[in-house]
Amino acid sequence: MIVIVSDDSKGDYGPALAEAVSQTETQLVHFSANALTVMPCVACGSCSGKTYGRCITQDDMQQVLPKIAGCRALVLVSPVVFGGVSYHIKKIMDRMAAVGDPRYRISEGELVKGMSGQGMNYYMLGIGDELSATERAAFLSLHEENRKIMSAQGQAFILSGRSGQASINKIAQEIVYG
Repeated sequence: MIVIVSDDSKGDYGPALAEAVSQTETQLVHFSANALTVMPCVACGSCSGKTYGRCITQDDMQQVLPKIAGCRALVLVSPVVFGGVSYHIKKIMDRMAAVGDPRYRISEGELVKGMSGQGMNYYMLGIGDELSATERAAFLSLHEENRKIMSAQGQAFILSGRSGQASINKIAQEIVYG
């Protein structure tokens, strides 16, 4: 199953990507992050300890986390904001700690956790017009660091707001078959 979580507040790239993926007859779940009620992570650490694997904050993440934990590919779609992701996607990213493995290890010279669904691929699609080289580099670096922490494969893509369906279809093919 592929899970797409998108911030659709500035365009329909998430739904367009979901439509392109669904054309491949791949099982898909799509969440619109800006339509969910997701509270920020309070950094209590309970999901790695006392309530292992479960977040103590009760909100719409209880629908999202089981899908992420069981997926073979996770795709986060967001407008690029100062080289990072939107507030809606950042909350999702932070709260994903509940499905992480609490045991740390060293991999490629980095301290990493891994995800409960080992073997998951992790993708990010950033949308932004007239991004500076620094913003592009920061977005790609954010993906790379999270990919390492999650012990996942995958890649990041950046599209301009003028990118067409052909570009989205190409990314869908990479996610499904890559």
